[in-house]
Amino acid sequence: MSIWVALTLMAALMQSVRTAGQKSLGHGLTASGAAVVRYLYGLPFALIYLVVLIYWSGSDEASLAVIPNPELRFWGYALFAAICQLIATALMVWLFRFRNFALGSFYVKTEAMLAAVLGVLIWSETLSLLAWLSIGLGAVGIFLMGQGKAYLVKSDRGKALSWGQRIKHFLLDPAAGVGLLAGLLFALTSLSLRQASLSLNLDFQLGAAVTLVVMVILQTLIGALYLGWRSPADWKAMKLQTGVCAFVGLTSVVGSVGWFTAMTLQPVAYVKAVGQIEFVFTLLVAVLFFKERPSPIELIGMGAILSGVLLLLVVG
Repeated sequence: MSIWVALTLMAALMQSVRTAGQKSLGHGLTASGAAVVRYLYGLPFALIYLVVLIYWSGSDEASLAVIPNPELRFWGYALFAAICQLIATALMVWLFRFRNFALGSFYVKTEAMLAAVLGVLIWSETLSLLAWLSIGLGAVGIFLMGQGKAYLVKSDRGKALSWGQRIKHFLLDPAAGVGLLAGLLFALTSLSLRQASLSLNLDFQLGAAVTLVVMVILQTLIGALYLGWRSPADWKAMKLQTGVCAFVGLTSVVGSVGWFTAMTLQPVAYVKAVGQIEFVFTLLVAVLFFKERPSPIELIGMGAILSGVLLLLVVG
């Protein structure tokens, strides 16, 4: 198995676990506060990872000489990615407050398709036909899995919704707009952080680690300033949930290490195509730990996602 694939699978798994932990932070924290938690509490873990990486690289002096002097475009990409991810994370946490959360989650996962399109249009990345097919299969699978949660519901009169009503919900539900915006911002985050990491001209692992630490520092500063200005009560809420906050921070950093390193090695579209397997992990967690029973349409959706991932890995 390629390194970038293993890293992507690890990142997708950690993202599923982190999202579950982050959802529990919705109580007592604003959406912005819950978004800042992953950076504030993840920063110590990110710094430890970078220090250990530099130490074990055996080239401490050379590495430390490069890190403080990146090109200006690195800072531009890193800052842009940091802001996009902060806003997207806050929007995703906000989605937890919507009744139709599953629908919003589907739109967030348009990130893979949006990243592929934007990568081609803005950074002239080239993708094979198989890559597009893999991304498309993943999108169809996510849509079908979303059907099992978001659309197979009943109306106020207790009757099942018609397909016309489901499509109306799909297009006009407020959660859809929030989810789509979050997906777009996450796509821009991934594309920008890849450019930032590549601009350092370092070893792929070290370049990804430096980019991660810089972004987390920027996000922590921006988030802390915002909370101090608009929502100081969040600080008290964090103290009351220190253990969960630390868990979210740790899993966030482990996942980010996987995403950042994989996207330094491969175009974002390929990484995100494989990363769509996160939905499968989420369903498995629901089945194994929460004893939920997947519907037939969810199982079909899971099969479509797995088919897309296998197509990209085996044939591509």
